[in-house]
Amino acid sequence: MEKINKNLSFDSTDEILEFAIDKEVEAKEFYEFWAQKVKNAAIKEVLLDFAAEEQNHKELLQKVKAGENLQMPKTKIIDLKLGEYFVEVGARENMNYEESLRVAIQREIGAKELYTYLASIATNQPSKELFER
Repeated sequence: MEKINKNLSFDSTDEILEFAIDKEVEAKEFYEFWAQKVKNAAIKEVLLDFAAEEQNHKELLQKVKAGENLQMPKTKIIDLKLGEYFVEVGARENMNYEESLRVAIQREIGAKELYTYLASIATNQPSKELFER
């Protein structure tokens, strides 16, 4: 799992948002790439669902960057810490359903760490709240 570079520096909220958008695009492309590689059609579908979620995240961030005032849900997502209960796996063509979920969980753990860090360096409250959610 890729560790977050805590030496990142940004000159504006727009730069932070652009960085986050780029990370969502990378995640979407990762899932699309592996969806084309895997042999199992059900796993392909799951990976494409994950890619669609990353696209949704990208669009949300783009709306925020464009100045839209979005209503953020008030409920926080509970971290079940599932990633702490298994050994890391890498994506591969013959991965089974469990392995594909492990790969996704690992990536989401990395995303959570990134957004926690971005929230800590956000320069305004709306951005901080966005990254915390």
